[in-house]
Amino acid sequence: MIPEEITKNTFRAKNGEYGWRREQVPAVVTFLRQQMQAVLGGELWWVLDGEHTWSGSIPQREGPDSVYHWETERRSNESWRAFVDRCAANATEAAKVLPGADELPRDLPGQILYNLTWVSEVEYGTLRNRSV
Repeated sequence: MIPEEITKNTFRAKNGEYGWRREQVPAVVTFLRQQMQAVLGGELWWVLDGEHTWSGSIPQREGPDSVYHWETERRSNESWRAFVDRCAANATEAAKVLPGADELPRDLPGQILYNLTWVSEVEYGTLRNRSV
C-alpha cells in the first residue's frame, strides 16, 4: 500500500510492521492522509543496530524504562475527513515531541523508531462493530 520510495531504508519487523525514523513520519502521515487512512495512534520502538527485533521498553536517562504511545479517538459526529486530518496532526506532533529531549540516555545504542497504526473508514467501522 505504501510506495517503495517511502518504505525504502525503513526498518521492517519480522511481523511486517514498519518502524519509521522521526524524519520519515511526516511523509508517511501525509501519504496516509491523502489515501483517507486514519492514523489511530502509534508506539515507539527501540531497535539496536543490525537487529530485526524491537523493544517497546525504552531506557530512560533517569528512572525505570518507559513505554511511549499515543492514540486518537474519533469524536461523536466527527466526519471521516476531519478524523483523518486530526489523526494526521496528532501523529506528526507525537513524532516531534516523543521522546522528550532530556528523557533518553545520551549514549543509548541503536535508534528510536515510530510504529504507526492506520485504518480505512471501512476497516474502522469493522473494528467498532466487533464484540470483545
